[in-house]
Amino acid sequence: MSTDQRRLGPFVLEEKLGAGGMGEVYRATHVETRRVVALKVLSAKAAGSKRIVARFARELEILKALKHPHIVRCYGGGRHENEAYLVMDLVSGGSLGSLVRRRGRLPWETVIEYGLQICDGLAYAHEWGIVHRDLTPANLLLTEDGQVKIADFGIARVQFGKRLTATKHTLGTVAYMAPEQIRGTPSVSHRTDLYTLGCVMFEMLTGRLPFTCDSTAQMLYHHLGEPPPRVSSLVMDCPIWLDHLVNQLLEKDPLKRPHDAAAVAQALREVQEKVAAGAGMAGHAASGGPSALKVPKEKEDQAEVRKLLKGKKRKKGKKSPFYERAWFLAACLLLTVGLGAWFLRSESESKLFARTEPLMASADPMDRYYAKTYCEKLLEEFPNGEYAPQARQYLDNLAMENAERVVAARLKIGGKLPSEGARLYADAYKYEQFGDRVTAIEKYQSMVDLLPDEGDERPYVNLARRQIAALTDDKTELAADRAAFLEARLKDADRLDEEGKIVEARSLWSSIVKLYGDNRELRPLVKRAQQRLADDDGESKEETAAKPAERPAPQGAPPIEQTGARDVNQAVQYAPNPLEQPPVNRPYRTRRPRARKATSESAENLPE
Repeated sequence: MSTDQRRLGPFVLEEKLGAGGMGEVYRATHVETRRVVALKVLSAKAAGSKRIVARFARELEILKALKHPHIVRCYGGGRHENEAYLVMDLVSGGSLGSLVRRRGRLPWETVIEYGLQICDGLAYAHEWGIVHRDLTPANLLLTEDGQVKIADFGIARVQFGKRLTATKHTLGTVAYMAPEQIRGTPSVSHRTDLYTLGCVMFEMLTGRLPFTCDSTAQMLYHHLGEPPPRVSSLVMDCPIWLDHLVNQLLEKDPLKRPHDAAAVAQALREVQEKVAAGAGMAGHAASGGPSALKVPKEKEDQAEVRKLLKGKKRKKGKKSPFYERAWFLAACLLLTVGLGAWFLRSESESKLFARTEPLMASADPMDRYYAKTYCEKLLEEFPNGEYAPQARQYLDNLAMENAERVVAARLKIGGKLPSEGARLYADAYKYEQFGDRVTAIEKYQSMVDLLPDEGDERPYVNLARRQIAALTDDKTELAADRAAFLEARLKDADRLDEEGKIVEARSLWSSIVKLYGDNRELRPLVKRAQQRLADDDGESKEETAAKPAERPAPQGAPPIEQTGARDVNQAVQYAPNPLEQPPVNRPYRTRRPRARKATSESAENLPE
């Protein structure tokens, strides 16, 4: 459906591509650059709902943070008069849903390829603590070269973040909804997306949904309690391992599903490795394995079935010379292939490494993603090759970058850190940021000594080694005496306080209390910091009582009486960012310097 070339900000709307609960998506062209993009515009009806407006603003923040090859890229948003919009990459290959409707069921090889790409994007989103909650075929877009991109994070949930939906309020598409989404318990998690992925893979393999019902109530009932049919009962050429994986994804209990999207991707790769070309249910049935194909129980009948499937054996002929026999020809073929592979091995390895180096030098997240893929492939094919050590170093560096990103993201949203290594690293980094290099080095060294140098903890051990080297190479003098170091920091805070820089002074006092509150040796200095905070709070109350006039709101802030967004413009501008919670800064205030007692005594002489 075309539009009347309507103008929206710097864009000209050309064609409506689709519509959803929150708005409509248009093909649009930027007037100045002539770049063609997809523009998601909040509908006028939705703009009247504060909750929908907040979700729209949240989708903008989520998509701006997620930069991955298999997630639709968002370049930002804007508003024109009373209309808000998101600017996204235009994915012109249609949706996975339209492909299934047009072609029916897809080959299982294609399903595995699409599934791997979806898992890749999901794993990245889940690392940020984001659960999609509506991973339907309509929200899986295809590029012209067959790449899958996840779209529409409008009802996504940021784990440990602020809720924008009421507790136990059902959101999602009913035909793909996980049991915990319907019941509200247990809480929605990354495994919720895995159930939806199971529904999508079932539909791709069979051309139909796991449950087909006449009403919404029946559909919800089936998702809650009815086991889905096995893919193998509907599709004879589906590998038994893929059938088992889909069935596991559709488990009602989230704990019985695969651990995460990365585990699903690994299972899909194993299916590719195990399945011979053309092998399907018939082959499994003939070998006696589990199958939906009904093989007769009698041994004679089973043998007859296998005989029919294998075909008649050829009659033996006269013996031929050894150089015409199959084994000799096969040996010659293997020898030729082996020699060719040996000559081409170093060239292929060098080509893979040559592709990797410029990608590692790039700062683009997508280039780093492809560099990881090339390194893994190089190590898989050439584990003892010339470039294998450098490839392992690259993978370690990428894992360290990812670990730092995960810790930063979880700390921003107040989320739980993923492992003990992540918690220890975050703790040590706080001391480093505060300037206490001695304590920071000790804590980093304890990580190296205690944590295993393998598995999920290896990136954090490597980060600790890196920070130790950086802090040790720093030529500035180390403050070996922590008491002297804290004494100097307390004097810095007092100086800032006298200059009227209350925010900086309170930050130093608070940091001392938080970081060293459990240290008995430094308790006198901690008490001094606590006393400074208490004195400052007392003066603040006195000033408030003496001057009850209300301080005007900062320029650009919403009205004080406003508790929610009244219109689209304010919602887009002031909607909270679920991935970032900036610290609350108190404004500078000037006051007359207050007299303090002389503090010439040392820390040891102060009362406890």
